[in-house]
Formats: sequence, C-alpha cells, structure tokens
Amino acid sequence: MKGRIRVLAPFALDLVLPIVAYWLLHTVAGLSPFWALGIGGLATMVNAIITTVRRGKLDGFGILVVIEVALSVVLLFVSDDPRVLLLKPAFYVGVAGVYALGSLFVGRPLVFEAGKPFATRGDPRVAEAYDRSWAVSEPFRTAIRAVTLVWGAGFLLDAVLRVIIVYSFAPAEITDSLLLSQVPLIAVLVAMIAYTRLRMRKVRPILLAERDRQPADRH
Repeated sequence: MKGRIRVLAPFALDLVLPIVAYWLLHTVAGLSPFWALGIGGLATMVNAIITTVRRGKLDGFGILVVIEVALSVVLLFVSDDPRVLLLKPAFYVGVAGVYALGSLFVGRPLVFEAGKPFATRGDPRVAEAYDRSWAVSEPFRTAIRAVTLVWGAGFLLDAVLRVIIVYSFAPAEITDSLLLSQVPLIAVLVAMIAYTRLRMRKVRPILLAERDRQPADRH
C-alpha cells in the first residue's frame, strides 16, 4: 500500500497545489492571476524536485522535472497572458506521454517501475520475481507494454483537452479555466489507474509462479 501511495501522491499533489496556491495568492493575498498562477506553478515544481531527490537518481522522471523547471522560468518572462501559464501542465503531461510511448521502443517501458507496487503488493520475493519476469515471460512484457501505451496515450489526450479548455475561456475567466482544465486529468487518471490495477492483477499469477521457482532461502 505504501508503494502505491508513493506512486500516486505526486499526481494528487500536482492537481491540488496549483488550485490551492492560486486561491490563496489571488483571492486572499490579492495578486494578479498571472503571478498567482506563476508562483503556484513553482509550488508544483518544488514538489516535483523533492520527488526526484527522494528517488535518488536522474531518470526519466527527473528529466521531466528539469524540463518543467526550465519551462516555468521561460513562461514567467515571455508573456503576461495567464492562460499561457495554464498550458504549462499540458506541455509537461504531453512530454510525459511522448516519453512513455518512446520508452516502448528503448529499454524497459516507463510503467515497469511505476507498476511494480500495484503488482507486488510490498512482497520482497514477488518484487524479485517481478524483475526476473521481464526476461523470462512474454505475457508479462506484453502487459507492461500495454499499460505503458495506455498511460502515454492518456497523457497526450489530457494535454490536448487542456489546451482546448484553456483557450475556450477569456483571460478574465482564468479562475473558471483553471478549475475546468483539471477535469480531463482527473478523468484520465481514474481510467488509467483502473486499467493498471486490472492488468497488473492479471499478471499476478505469473509473478507468483516465478517466485515459487526460486527457493525462499536461496540467499
């Protein structure tokens, strides 16, 4: 359970932090929508950096964080239209989608690590079997690739819908735009998580069989 929470927590915080920060900075502190969104975006960025540091390595997720940091800085100086800042998550999620799809063709797919807590349920022996199964089980590899494909496509869908929603509102309607632009990501995340749970549950027997092939006291 703790492993699953670690996987899902960054997504939840990325949804909540921008909205809460915008409300505090704009409604309570009286900052303009542009600066409220900009500073709120920095809060999300800090969360992403902390997540990367805790992982202890600059992997694919870490590279995405670096891109987000650079984009946040650039957007604060190139435009005073608050809608532009609302597009930052679309870019970030879109890059994540492209990266996920690209990982299908290079090395292990992105979901190989992200899906591990769902499939192993914190069991160390099953976790070891999970790593071995990539080399010995074609059904396992197929399942991991299928989940990665769904996540990549889902992220790209959210990015497109976010752009459409943001620019269907005028700059003066930024509060409504901010709230509504989160809806696609929530819906996509719910669908992707449900699919991941279902698919990972189906590979559980593969993992248990691989676990049982190795004696418990082999170490």
